[in-house]
Amino acid sequence: MAQRTWFITGVSSGFGRQLTEQLLQRRDRVIGTVRDTGKVADLRERYHETFHAELLDHTDTAAIHEVVERSFSELGRIDVIISNAGYG
Repeated sequence: MAQRTWFITGVSSGFGRQLTEQLLQRRDRVIGTVRDTGKVADLRERYHETFHAELLDHTDTAAIHEVVERSFSELGRIDVIISNAGYG
């Protein structure tokens, strides 16, 4: 299977974290958004070539645009987008 590039919000815990780990294990690329990059330091270290953590406040529309544009610019494409971030 060809390598895909995923953009996933909320990858520091729960479903987003589990999905990210599975995708990285199969050598896909993941841009994951978090509120605290320290929570994914282990992923950044282990998958430094295929995992990109982005600090993002999902209530800041301008920041969302910046992160998405930067991700497209740096990686060339995004194949799948998963809006997973939530607060409860």
